[in-house]
Amino acid sequence: MAGVGVGRCNWIVPCMLVAALALSLAGLGTEALEERGGLVDTTEAGVKLLLDHAQNLSVASEDGDVNESCLVFLLYSTSCPFSKRLYSDVEELSLQYDKSIAFVAMEKTHSSLNLLMQFGFHAVPQVVVYSPSGRDKLKGSDKQTTLRNYLQGLVANPNVSCNIASFKDVLPLVERESKPTTWTDGSQEMTRITWIVVACLGVFYLSVFLHEKFTGRKLGEKRKVHTE
Repeated sequence: MAGVGVGRCNWIVPCMLVAALALSLAGLGTEALEERGGLVDTTEAGVKLLLDHAQNLSVASEDGDVNESCLVFLLYSTSCPFSKRLYSDVEELSLQYDKSIAFVAMEKTHSSLNLLMQFGFHAVPQVVVYSPSGRDKLKGSDKQTTLRNYLQGLVANPNVSCNIASFKDVLPLVERESKPTTWTDGSQEMTRITWIVVACLGVFYLSVFLHEKFTGRKLGEKRKVHTE
């Protein structure tokens, strides 16, 4: 029995060391996650929180460096095929610039009319970039290329020091939404609706034609009554 007891003690010490190491690594992983970016899907409240923070042009760090806030805001719709392609591209860029620029995305159904009017959004997808240089809404049909070129110029600007660390206090406060998993093609849906309407009109006019052919009078015309 004594041998068994000693054996158990010999196993307890390594297990405690392994557990302590696992907790330490988990802590490091959490810290690393907070210092890195990535595309954040959120609601309108989360977008406003980040946009308000992005307007604070700089945040002083502990070592005296200046961490400036740079942010990309994507408004998309899961029923828009162009949104799907741009969302994928923005997500890829968020990993490329994960230490310098914050990326936030919102599905259009989460936005209010006031927010859409504030930014002058009349269609999706839309991309707005915040930086110490100002606020820029990207224009043109090829927003993927435009955004890539814009961010390359932004990080190469010697007068701008984008750092994701400037968002370290606000990112944990942002409510996260699930990333889109189902995308539909709104144009195909409109095509189906159009064909349904055409089919209904066809049935209506066919019934009118058959009515006139077999009754000898137009639809709605009263039947004549012959009196002697």
